[in-house]
Amino acid sequence: MNIINRIIPLVILVLFSTESYATANHSNLESDIGRPGNSDKVSRIIKLTQVDNMFLPAEVEVNEGETIQFVVKNGGNHKHEMLMGSMAELKKIAKMRRMYPDKAYPPETQLLQLEPGEQKELIWQFTRAGIIDFACPLPGHFKKMRGKIFVEKK
Repeated sequence: MNIINRIIPLVILVLFSTESYATANHSNLESDIGRPGNSDKVSRIIKLTQVDNMFLPAEVEVNEGETIQFVVKNGGNHKHEMLMGSMAELKKIAKMRRMYPDKAYPPETQLLQLEPGEQKELIWQFTRAGIIDFACPLPGHFKKMRGKIFVEKK
């Protein structure tokens, strides 16, 4: 068997395993940190600004059960993203972004992708008390562009 016949199945295996990995982790992530919220139940709006090395503010406080409309504006000069989850999950996703920077996320992923000057909204219901991290998982951004959401018990 020549080298091409060995490499092609390996590449296919890697591509399919990373797709199922991303989808499986997303479903766990969603149950741990809440779920997409209903716009009719938004209790307040929280504005976040992305600059080229941080989120402003980097810490947010919400209450368990609250549905928040995040308005995120990219005030920087580079493309940025915002993704919520546990720090362990965010680190895995940032690593995947370094390995496959052009790989598209599944459409159900709660990821905001913003070009410079762009503003987008994300409505999220926080179903459990705890701490939720958020970050820009793009290569070179993750180490500094992080924040925390403190979800207080009812």
